[in-house]
Amino acid sequence: MEGSCKMKRRLLMFTLVICSFFIAGVVSADEDILLQQLIEETPTGGILELEDKTYTGNIAISKPITIIGKEGTSIEGGGTGNVIEIRSDGVTLDTLAISGSGMSRSSQEEHSGVRVMANDAILTNLTITNSFHGIFLNKSKNTRMSNITVVGHGANQLGTQGNGIHIMRSSENYIDNSYLEKTRDGIYVEYSHNNFIDNNTMTDTRYGLHYMYSNYNSFKENNFIKNVGGAAIMHSDHIHLEDNKFSFNQGSRSFGLLIQTSRDIHVLNNEFHLNQRGLYLEQSTSNRIEGNDFFQNEIGIELWTSSTSHVFIKNHFNKNKVHALTVGGESNNDWFENGVGNYWNMPLLDLNQDGIGDDPLEYSSSLSELVEENELAYLFLASPAITIYEKANDLLTQHKVMAFDKYPIMSERKPINVASVGVGIILAGVGVYVYRRRALR
Repeated sequence: MEGSCKMKRRLLMFTLVICSFFIAGVVSADEDILLQQLIEETPTGGILELEDKTYTGNIAISKPITIIGKEGTSIEGGGTGNVIEIRSDGVTLDTLAISGSGMSRSSQEEHSGVRVMANDAILTNLTITNSFHGIFLNKSKNTRMSNITVVGHGANQLGTQGNGIHIMRSSENYIDNSYLEKTRDGIYVEYSHNNFIDNNTMTDTRYGLHYMYSNYNSFKENNFIKNVGGAAIMHSDHIHLEDNKFSFNQGSRSFGLLIQTSRDIHVLNNEFHLNQRGLYLEQSTSNRIEGNDFFQNEIGIELWTSSTSHVFIKNHFNKNKVHALTVGGESNNDWFENGVGNYWNMPLLDLNQDGIGDDPLEYSSSLSELVEENELAYLFLASPAITIYEKANDLLTQHKVMAFDKYPIMSERKPINVASVGVGIILAGVGVYVYRRRALR
């Protein structure tokens, strides 16, 4: 009997020890304790659960832990420094409202709501306001950001605020399903390679997305709405952008997408709607513009002759005031490839019904010299006077060829491959012949 009691006591003690290990991994912040102290008390690899109340920053995280808030959980800095500094690999922040970083640009570093200085961080369901930069990545790798909201102070204070997400000398980071509004740039990427930016919305910024000296980056399925510039790619190579929407980017010399001093940029299946200029190319080379939709822009594509060796195919130009404008002289670019050009929404003959115009198309305009000589011309692109100016110069045969498309697409449907159709007819004929021979046996 006594042995049985000892066995039960040992089993109870063992159970308590096991439970203590599980309990040690989760710290609940029920008491009114300083957040930094709660972080220090959380074991390495543990979880700190915060209540739906306001905690005081600034805080530093120097070990891999997870901090999870609730709806209503907020961390407020004192208006100096970074609200949250991540100094350790493997830190996760989830469901937090963050505000109150330092706003001064005269300090040694530009402060932010969250500053990441290590690798493998996970940032999700964060709302950041009243901070210079929202999130700042500095020499970090493999940070995953999802469902991030950053709201700045608006266009009138661009000079006194930073970017929604600032990526500096950091690689292999992921940003998705986030919303960035009223910051200097929505996402700024400098000297950072192999980053992936997908399914985000940037609005009311200077540039929604801004690359500088950053190669092998990708951005897909993003919405750039009502910015000074949708996205700007500068001094960067090997960028892939696909299925993005550039809309309502209007203002003095605004654009949906800028490519400047960059090469091997693949612009695939994007929508450029209602911008002052859909796509603007300058001092760049060897880029591929394919399958994009240019609709109701003042200028669909503005191409300066400092940009050469580009390929434009399968793009759709519809209801733009000017579909394409080559500025600065003749350009050395291709508007067709392998028997396929672009759709221009212009009357053409297609007697053999192959989906390609029977004759080459020369798209012309008289605006290039006007734009080159006087930047104020951009202010009048929406004016009916521009249409009158174009028609008058058309009558006087003073138009210049902006694009030469040898194989213009007849409609917005994909052109028919004549060789494939021919092979299909032959195979169908062979099939019918074999079927009839068998039926006669």
